Amino acid sequence: MSGKISRRQFVQGATLAGLGMILAACTPTATPTPEAKPQTGEGAQTQPQAPTAAPAGQKVQLRHMIWDQVQQPAVADQAKMFMEQNPDISIEIQVVPWSQYWDKLWTALAGGGAPDTFWLNMSNFAALSYKGTLLNIQEYLDKDPNLQKEWDMNFDSLKAAYTFEGKAMSWPRDYDTIAIAINLKLLEEAGLAFPDEADSFKVWDWAMCRSYAEKLTKVEGGRTIQFGLAATNTAQEGWFNWVYSNGGTVLNADKTKCTLNEPPAIEALKDYIAYRRDGLSPGEEAIASQEVNDMFYTGRVAMSIVGDWNLKDFNERITDFEYDLVPIPYAPTGKSMCMIHGLGDTIDKNTKNPDAAFKWVSFLGSKDGSTILGKTGTVIPSRRDTAELWFDPSFKPKHRRIYLEWTDKSAFWPNTAVPATSEWTKPINDELALAFEQGKDIQQAMDDAAKKVDEILAGKGS
Repeated sequence: MSGKISRRQFVQGATLAGLGMILAACTPTATPTPEAKPQTGEGAQTQPQAPTAAPAGQKVQLRHMIWDQVQQPAVADQAKMFMEQNPDISIEIQVVPWSQYWDKLWTALAGGGAPDTFWLNMSNFAALSYKGTLLNIQEYLDKDPNLQKEWDMNFDSLKAAYTFEGKAMSWPRDYDTIAIAINLKLLEEAGLAFPDEADSFKVWDWAMCRSYAEKLTKVEGGRTIQFGLAATNTAQEGWFNWVYSNGGTVLNADKTKCTLNEPPAIEALKDYIAYRRDGLSPGEEAIASQEVNDMFYTGRVAMSIVGDWNLKDFNERITDFEYDLVPIPYAPTGKSMCMIHGLGDTIDKNTKNPDAAFKWVSFLGSKDGSTILGKTGTVIPSRRDTAELWFDPSFKPKHRRIYLEWTDKSAFWPNTAVPATSEWTKPINDELALAFEQGKDIQQAMDDAAKKVDEILAGKGS
């Protein structure tokens, strides 16, 4: 898929996961409620035995579910190599559109019929781990030092993200950071120079970004024919990056209180949302008629906030102009930060063939499997020794290494197991929609959101 939600707008995905939770609650064989004890670690409850594995000599068939059609060829290449090495195991790749993925996965995990293995994102990891629906892969790592070494090749932050109560529950697959793509043809037409890259683009701050967006916006006959910057109402490829650059946060350190109504976050949100309110960015009506990436491809948007997973599609579809990247603009704090996120290849605890499933997942995370992924140029592999493949100089654009250089200048979305992330992100999304689309006062919107979020985190609301 292409477009801004082609891969993992995971705050919205968490909301969809919440729908899956609702459906799961109506399923007779639903997983434990949040009040139940976690299914891993001390005090874990006894679980039914997994279904019987395939009889000896019979070919094992595994179903692997993903959501990105753009990445399907890379996964197919990985499956081909794996099946050549393991002729007794067959891999079926199932692509489920993002808009349906989480609802389908949560429902299947609760009621049966889940894929053997699947992509998992960070916002759903904690809740699913808590519910005891994921296979504990730490047991395999503990038995084989070589597999533990393979696991340890992943970046530390990604290993931590997919570890629950000290146990590895999903194998890191890839990671992504955020930058801003600029149409160089439109930049030249506007008489603007590419921002000076000295000192990590320090000159590229909020003021310069705003100035460029103004000069890159064109209005003819009362109609905007070209927008300077696509400031979408999304977290990963949007406002989160402004908030954290300015020293703001979503939740406090112990995740008991929403902090989006505090001054650093409000200042950042005001700067970001102003692009929409001042007509420098397309609004929801325009985005509904044409996806933001398509606007960038066709020149309707001059600058677009993009995750690295978009670049393969950009390089294939952009043919009549050159583009390049700059980092998230520096806030008055002097910092430029972005969201970091990554996927994990995960195993259903009730798979009929756990050993085969782990063999497949560990292959995906091996140097061979990860190398295939890196060479396709789709996403940055999670392994330290294969991540560099994505930054091959032959891949456009010129400054794609920004995604690597900003890895240490990044922050994760603050996820929770109980209440599930989806429960407390909804009030934030609802109030931001009012601020973006209906002009609600930003401070009031975030005060209203924070009140609801705090109640949910305290177990007093939903």
